[in-house]
Amino acid sequence: MYLTTHDIDRLQQVKARIDANLATHYTIADLAGDYGMSESTLKRSFSQYYGLGLFAYLLQQRMELAAGLLQVDSNTIKTVARKCGYRHITNFSTAFKAYHGVRPGEYRKQARIN
Repeated sequence: MYLTTHDIDRLQQVKARIDANLATHYTIADLAGDYGMSESTLKRSFSQYYGLGLFAYLLQQRMELAAGLLQVDSNTIKTVARKCGYRHITNFSTAFKAYHGVRPGEYRKQARIN
């Protein structure tokens, strides 16, 4: 798939929006509509340009943010979950463990040791 400079500009706008608002719940339909693209074009183009699917990228950014936030003791796990776009702490904990290999509380303890 050939990406025009206009396509690349829109993809960069989508990425910038996600990066600035990681706590927001996104759907492909909403993002595609907001940037004048079809859902399939957005998914294919994002993956082609960034080398990672849209929601894989969103998950990566959220989990990296979570890791940093967990190193600050004043952030509860519930607060970290909300800042990373999770309404339910159990969903956050499951996603965090799948990504980092340990639960958020364990990660926090390990970060203190290191």
